[in-house]
Amino acid sequence: MERECVHDFHFVMDRKMKNRLKSADFYLEYKSFSGIVVKIVEELFPVIRKEHKWGEQRMSRYGAVSEDPVEVREGVHVYFPGDVYRKLKLLHQDLNFYSIAQLVRELVEFFLGLVDVYGRDVFRVLERNFAEWRSEEKDTRLTSRKAMRQLYKIIRFLPGKERLIIVYDNHFSPFWILRI
Repeated sequence: MERECVHDFHFVMDRKMKNRLKSADFYLEYKSFSGIVVKIVEELFPVIRKEHKWGEQRMSRYGAVSEDPVEVREGVHVYFPGDVYRKLKLLHQDLNFYSIAQLVRELVEFFLGLVDVYGRDVFRVLERNFAEWRSEEKDTRLTSRKAMRQLYKIIRFLPGKERLIIVYDNHFSPFWILRI
């Protein structure tokens, strides 16, 4: 019998954000605070993928939990499935976030901004936009031959003797590690 890996992630969130999540129309559908945060992160996977691909380095700068210094901060436990936590860890590492907690707070704040604009239709609007992104990605996808040619052009101009090129699979796990 194989058990699903669940990561107990503890971080700090300001009370205002926590109450905004709890007062959202769809909160009762997910039975727990942890469930709604996991659902938000899972729903935003296409955003995470785009940010991973095109996002700017954060230079490991600390982001305050709340802009208001008197806002109450509360500890929160979220139980992420293993694959979700792994994607967050990779984004944290590759974009040099100060912490995974900061990343999760940014994702939740982004989602709450969408809720403010679209209300209960936020999931439908996200799915429509993500379908457009998938179509666009399919239309502009590089063939293996073009990708290898592009990679060769890049490698020729890299300084130094030995370089590692890591190719990830769909689950953000290293698929190939090439030493060049």
